[in-house]
Amino acid sequence: MQAHGGWDLGPQLLVWSADPAALVLIPLAALLYARGLATLGSPRRFHDGWRPLAFYLGLASALAALVGPLDHLAGELFLAHMVQHVVLILVAVPLVLLGAPVIPMMRGVPRVVRRNALIPLLKLRPVRALLRFVSQPLVAWLLFVGTFLGWHFALAFETAATNEAVHVLEHASFAIGAYLFWWNIIDPLPLKANLSYLARVPYIFMTIVPNFTLGAFLTFAPTAWYGVYAESAARYGMTGLEDQQLGGVIMWIPGSFIIGTALVIDLAIAVRLEQSEQLALEAGHSPAPMRSRRTAGGDEPD
Repeated sequence: MQAHGGWDLGPQLLVWSADPAALVLIPLAALLYARGLATLGSPRRFHDGWRPLAFYLGLASALAALVGPLDHLAGELFLAHMVQHVVLILVAVPLVLLGAPVIPMMRGVPRVVRRNALIPLLKLRPVRALLRFVSQPLVAWLLFVGTFLGWHFALAFETAATNEAVHVLEHASFAIGAYLFWWNIIDPLPLKANLSYLARVPYIFMTIVPNFTLGAFLTFAPTAWYGVYAESAARYGMTGLEDQQLGGVIMWIPGSFIIGTALVIDLAIAVRLEQSEQLALEAGHSPAPMRSRRTAGGDEPD
């Protein structure tokens, strides 16, 4: 997997390109969140301390992935394309959810729009049914893994690499699938995921397997899967196969490490909660049950 020559990335780091949807949606999300936080006043029940920082780090990660040199390099190298996907799916989206964005972003929408358009839309029975359906753990997992694997078929991948509209669609489907997947792992306060912390352990583990497997296949494949990168990879001193192998390593090791870290953290929380419940029972009283919060499609702020 060693490149034939030196990598001359210097000039390419000065070439910027951007996902046009990201140029609009990321600043808009930042503005709505900030505006919503301002309306919440202080003290804030869920948004003091580190949560706003996590949200803005998530947006910054998405911006770094979709706007700038990395987006340009993703069109030149499979390796850079995999870095872009890992940052978007496994870094940016979970950080945004850790920022508990539901209430601030709802409150950030102008009141007249929120009352007359957004809330009535979210209260429509078909919309609520759709949100409940796609947020179900199995459905969310299938959408996430399905889009992740589906876009790596050669025809889909090469079409996205050569057609800007399809490329934007690819990123949108990745972001939506990742959001639904991480929704069932990270409680997007004040809402609550559909799974208990203990049930989230196998849910996360099932996601490591396809990521690990696809990364390994890409790394050890005897031939390059994506001819679209063959010519551009040569400009960086690599063959198309070497570029693919390095991209496979990015997906395989850092990608699996991030998902595995989420599994370990979730397991630690599950064990801590179990110990707390056991101590409460031994003390002669049951712990106060957590109030059930609405999941996707639940009540919104006025």
